Amino acid sequence: MKRCVIVAAGPVEAPERLMEMWSPEKDDLIIAADGGVRNAALLGISPHIVLGDMDSLDGMAVPEGAKVYPVRKDDTDTMLAVKTGLEKGCDEFLIFGALGGRLDHTYANIQTLAYLLDHDCSGTLLDGSHLCTMIRDGSIALDTEFKYLSVFSYSDRCEGVSESGVGYTLDGAELTSGFPLGVSNYQLRDERAVITVDKGTLLLILSEHL
Repeated sequence: MKRCVIVAAGPVEAPERLMEMWSPEKDDLIIAADGGVRNAALLGISPHIVLGDMDSLDGMAVPEGAKVYPVRKDDTDTMLAVKTGLEKGCDEFLIFGALGGRLDHTYANIQTLAYLLDHDCSGTLLDGSHLCTMIRDGSIALDTEFKYLSVFSYSDRCEGVSESGVGYTLDGAELTSGFPLGVSNYQLRDERAVITVDKGTLLLILSEHL
């Protein structure tokens, strides 16, 4: 697997904790999307590629060698970075600065996780206080220090949803996109949470906040 690390322009909470959670690999492809160059500097990350329409630099000069796109376009800057990572052969995506800030941008980034699944890739949104990922017709084991774990049906319906190693277990449950049954669970201490969905697309959100 080849990993693409994308630094987007949204807020980055707890940058020190975020960097503790990320273990850089020498083959990581690092892309800064637009104002993500500021977050990259904050995190001490040197991007290999800088791209975007550059409308979120807040007075910063456009970095030398950046690939500049028009403001009027169909793709978000983060999606441009994702598509670039796909072109470079990446199949695992870790995206910083994609949560918080404008709600519409946050939701667009969640949709980007579904786009990655459609292209047989995995994606994670991470900001130090939250982790967001998506699974489809499969399982995931979580071994994290986040306080809360929530699962939501991103597709209209998710069948055969099971949760173990958590405070509120599920066994073959059905979740729908119209009711938040899976909100605000928690991982049991010294146990690994395992989440499974037999059919459907499941959104997982881990959080530190009350």
